[in-house]
Amino acid sequence: MELIEISNTIKHIPKYDYSSYEIVTVDSFHLKYEDFYEKFMLKNLPCIIQNISVNWDCSKNWVENGNINIDYIISEYGNLEAPIADCNKINFNAHCKQNMEVKDFMSYLRNSRKENLLYLKDWHLRKNKPNHKFYDVPEIFASDWLNEFAEDNNEDDFMFVYIGPKESWTSFHSDVYSSYSWSVNIIGRKRWILLPPGEENKLRDQFGNLPLLFNPQEANNVKFFEVIQERGDAIFVPSGWHHQVVNILDTISINHNFINASNVGLVWEALQQNLISVENEIQEFRNTIDFITQCQLILKSVFGMDYTMFMNLIIHIGTKRIQQFYGKNFSTFHKFAFGKNHIIFDLNIISQLLCLIQKHPLYKSECTTPSIKESVLNILTAIEMLNK
Repeated sequence: MELIEISNTIKHIPKYDYSSYEIVTVDSFHLKYEDFYEKFMLKNLPCIIQNISVNWDCSKNWVENGNINIDYIISEYGNLEAPIADCNKINFNAHCKQNMEVKDFMSYLRNSRKENLLYLKDWHLRKNKPNHKFYDVPEIFASDWLNEFAEDNNEDDFMFVYIGPKESWTSFHSDVYSSYSWSVNIIGRKRWILLPPGEENKLRDQFGNLPLLFNPQEANNVKFFEVIQERGDAIFVPSGWHHQVVNILDTISINHNFINASNVGLVWEALQQNLISVENEIQEFRNTIDFITQCQLILKSVFGMDYTMFMNLIIHIGTKRIQQFYGKNFSTFHKFAFGKNHIIFDLNIISQLLCLIQKHPLYKSECTTPSIKESVLNILTAIEMLNK
């Protein structure tokens, strides 16, 4: 079991400052977990990390002579289904999707004359092949509440494989739940454009909508970064950084979305902002008996998570960290264990967050069940005791 730990001097989330930042490149061989946590995650700053996938099985088996090993992928995964996006078909500002057997997609990828521009995206290969250890979660990304919760509760994870031909692309967006994400190129090359939080608002139209793609040539007074991600590089995309991606070459990447103590407050802020937008959209029904319930249903559809889901996540992690503090052995990704400083930091951030949530109108509504309130009280009491 590998112990991941942070300094006991880390007590709070620093104020975010993107004004003078330039995206840096670091080498994974010289990057300690504590340094990455403090310099990038806590400060919500992106970076490129080189040489992160050198020893992964997929870096050897999925690549042959500098190209995608199509035959290997067909032989290992050909009969599985994966979601396929059509980059030339757009519906409601998103790619149209269908499921396809992997062998059929890889045959398409092999064909040099492509009628469509297809992109295999959001493929839960790790969940479909749990015994196939084709990569290892890097230590610097081990604090991952989303996938910890998913694994503990046997729910859909946030771990994906992407396979796309040259010129396939992902539209301008910020990540689900306003989470962090990391993406590693197994083979190929990507061009990323990233905007610091708030810059995307300069691109909204009169209805508040964002463009499908960001055009740097038409951007006036918009701060953005352009990054080329090479084979073996990881990119860390922080919360609220809108971005778009183009595959410059045929490319395979492995991607995770994740939340931890460093950005859970930003996730809560984003949930509240989305809820306000939903409430404003249907404000004519504000006095109806099921207004709150309807708002939560819509919130889940547009944000991906409703208030109850968020509370269940926080309660699960809080309860588990308290048990870890008192000696219960848990691991994350079957490999990592948290040190005492890390556990205390997680719990103190959870305590601060729950105190804020208790002041929110939803906490006094029917959305907060008696069992949720009991769990919140138990967690806050336990954290207060362990801090004495």
